[in-house]
Amino acid sequence: MTTDEARIQARYPKRSPTDYVLGGLASVAVLGAIAMVVVAGVEQSNPDVVGMVRSFDVPSATQVTTEIVVQRKDPSTPVVCELYAQAKSYETVGEASVDIPAGVDKLTTVIVDVKTMREATAISIDHCRVAG
Repeated sequence: MTTDEARIQARYPKRSPTDYVLGGLASVAVLGAIAMVVVAGVEQSNPDVVGMVRSFDVPSATQVTTEIVVQRKDPSTPVVCELYAQAKSYETVGEASVDIPAGVDKLTTVIVDVKTMREATAISIDHCRVAG
C-alpha cells in the first residue's frame, strides 16, 4: 500500500454496521415525511364543503344580492357559509351568515341579500363549514 492509499484510507475509514443502520433509518424517515405530506395534501384538497360566488348585483347603496354555489361531499348535511362585502377602499361594509339546509344535490345554488353600510363593490365567501 502506498502512502497516498494509506492516507486516504485513514481519512475515509470503511463504513461500520451502525452507518448502514443510521442511513436506513434516515431513508425511512424521509419517505415517511413525504407520505405524510402527500396524505395531508389529498385530504385538504378535498374538503367536506366549499362555496363560491357565482355572481352579484348591487341594487342599492345598502344592499348586495349575490348568487352562491355550495358543493358538499354529503348533501344530507346542513352548511353555514360566511360572506362579506367590501367597498372600493377594501373596507368590509357588510357581513352575512347563510344557513343552507340539507338537500339531495351535491351542488346547491342560493340567492342571498347582504345589507351593507355603504355601497359595496365586491362580495366574497370567507368560509363554508358543516353546521353543528
